[in-house]
Amino acid sequence: MNIRSASLLLSCLVLTACSHTTSQPVAPAAPALNVNGTSWMLPIDKEKDCEVPPIIEFDGKTAFGDMGCNRFEAVVTISGNAMRFDNVAATARMCAPGYMRLEGRMKEMLEKTRSAQRTEKGLTFFDAAGKPILTMVPEQAGACN
Repeated sequence: MNIRSASLLLSCLVLTACSHTTSQPVAPAAPALNVNGTSWMLPIDKEKDCEVPPIIEFDGKTAFGDMGCNRFEAVVTISGNAMRFDNVAATARMCAPGYMRLEGRMKEMLEKTRSAQRTEKGLTFFDAAGKPILTMVPEQAGACN
């Protein structure tokens, strides 16, 4: 075999070896978060003073509900499991301290949420560091009485 034939054979072997790839299993992508048309409430013990639990409802690009004392509406952006609330508008009533504490938890969720995940327990909201802020459960009639 001459040098030219040996070089050509070696080149073909190298190209063939480089073109061979091994198939690695690919993890399935997490399903996109779908909360459109759903209602969630903050779980509250029935023994607590509660008329209406804080709730959030999703309708397209809008989220609205009751924070415990005041009503709110916000623009919600969802991409995959990423979630963010912007342009939050709320009424400005003052209520008893217990209701205002509930409202504080809801405001924190609206301000800090950067992702969310539906689980068997409910809808959990997470901050930018991936730390859970709170978990809401599907809205139930008569939850406070």
